[in-house]
Order: sequence, then C-alpha cells, then structure tokens
Amino acid sequence: MRKTLKFTDSIPIFWPEIFKLIIKPITGLYRTITPAPAREAVHSFLENLRTPIILANDILQGEIGRAGNTVIRFGVNSTWGILGFRDAASDLGFEYHTEDFGQTLAVWGIGEGPFLMLPVLGPSNPRDTVGKVVDYLTDPIN
Repeated sequence: MRKTLKFTDSIPIFWPEIFKLIIKPITGLYRTITPAPAREAVHSFLENLRTPIILANDILQGEIGRAGNTVIRFGVNSTWGILGFRDAASDLGFEYHTEDFGQTLAVWGIGEGPFLMLPVLGPSNPRDTVGKVVDYLTDPIN
C-alpha cells in the first residue's frame, strides 16, 4: 500500500508544473486571440452537446422534472439557440444543470470509498472515478 501512497504523494508536485508549462500558455493564447462572445458561443455549444448525457443521468436518478427541463433546454438551444451556440433556454427560464454518472451511483446508494489522487484528474474516489470513466466513454465530445 505504501508504494501507492508514494506515487500519489508525487502527483500534487508534478501536475502544477505541467499546468504551468503547457496548459496555462495554451489557454492564455486562446483567451487572447478569441473574443469573449466567441468563447461563450463555443462553451454553450459544447454544453448543448453534453445534454443527452445529462438527460440519461437525470432519468437514472429518477429526477423526472429535471429530465423534462433538460429536454426542453436541448430543444430550445438546438433550434432557437442555433445548434446551441446561444443559450436561449436560460433566457426563457430553463436553467442549466449538470449531472454525472458518479452522482447517479451515489443516488443508487454506492458509497464513495477511499480517497484517490489521480494523475491529471486530481482528487477523487472509486465511485466518482468509475463515473468519470462512464461519462468519458459516453460523452460525444470525447
């Protein structure tokens, strides 16, 4: 067990350096050359693409009201919002929310388990790690 702890102890030292040297300059460049309205449009479009995953988790959690909100948001944003590039549904009072498979597992009564420090992904637990894997595999953006 101590070998695992030594590995996870090194992650908080390693990841900030990668972030500082690679991720931060790339995102800084993106923010510099891309106007704020364009960034917001891309963000809204990507949120809209994730809507079917959110809907599936709403249903699996038994949240029928939220599932209805999700369906309406997807329909409004995919049409009036021009394929989701504009969040027209929020303007009509249908607020965005997120759901993930880790939350679904929690609703089903599965405990979170021990703390894990995952490379790149950061802190988690076994339940949420399984949730992240399922979300990754079902996400249309990935």
